[in-house]
Amino acid sequence: MKSESFRLTIFHKLVITLLAVSLIPLLCVWYAGSSQARSDATATSSQHLMMTASGIATGINGWDEANVRALRQTAKLDDIRSMEPARQTPILRAMGESYEWAFVVFTIEPTGENIARSDDKPLTRFGERSYFQSAMKGEISSRQVLISKSTGRPALTLAVPIRNAMGGTVGVLAMAMKLDDISRVIKDTRIGETGYAILLDADNKVIASGRPDQATDAVQDMSNYPALKVDGIAEQPTVYASGEKRVVGYARKLPQGWTLLVEQDYAEAYAALERIETGARALILLTAVLVVGVAAFLAKQLTMPINQLIMVAEQLSKGEFTETIPGTMRGDEIGSLARAIERLGISIQMAISRLSRRA
Repeated sequence: MKSESFRLTIFHKLVITLLAVSLIPLLCVWYAGSSQARSDATATSSQHLMMTASGIATGINGWDEANVRALRQTAKLDDIRSMEPARQTPILRAMGESYEWAFVVFTIEPTGENIARSDDKPLTRFGERSYFQSAMKGEISSRQVLISKSTGRPALTLAVPIRNAMGGTVGVLAMAMKLDDISRVIKDTRIGETGYAILLDADNKVIASGRPDQATDAVQDMSNYPALKVDGIAEQPTVYASGEKRVVGYARKLPQGWTLLVEQDYAEAYAALERIETGARALILLTAVLVVGVAAFLAKQLTMPINQLIMVAEQLSKGEFTETIPGTMRGDEIGSLARAIERLGISIQMAISRLSRRA
């Protein structure tokens, strides 16, 4: 036997019609509202990240500029320009005492040899250090983050050229500084429950980090960090994958060549949007269930009298007549159909009677 092919019944058509009437407008409203909510969530998250980065950057730049200004003013003093250790040492010590975050203030002659220091430690050679080489090339200021031998933690060395009256570079004035103040700002920065900040030097090595799972007792190379490979992250906050989770990040380049990175888990940044979309999906699902329930009820009410009339018609086709036809008192189309079947039954009975009399 051939199986009957699927065909749409009144129930199916009624469900489809009611779903279309109820869900299409609801889906349109949900799509428009979701788009607007996503736009608002993105704007809010982006503004928060950018304002946080701006506040941190302002503090770092102010701190750095103050130190550079102090070094440049000191480098203009005649005693420093003299490149004579006996004349430089008192000034270096006074400067070291004035700046509590400074480990040591020192001078380097063009050969790379250290000739004077603010502390009593032995003189050493700094010719291979990048900050010395950059200062000797005439850069206004140069920086290098290294691990301090005193504390074992990252420290910043800031250097400026020492120029004579003719403008020629005769040496370098440098100051090795603790990064406690910067580290404290970075570590104390919190964006919601999951947001944090990371400060990297020009070589993408960690200066300070507020990331809970990242230690700052070593100069860590973060050149392969996912955020640094995202296009456009320096222009505006961007969503990307970091490990097994999605995050929203923003990177800001600082005048020192450093990179300030702020990140927050996507789930938290877009939590409000997720709540809205979850509620909308629940509403759509509930509406669909109600529509199917209503359609089932209406289809039953509609198809039951029709099925009864179908049975009556099948009986008539077999020559079986019934005294009463259900639904003849209805005032709708089903009532009209019932009355038509009733008249058809009467007509068939009369025809059979005539044929019987002729026989």
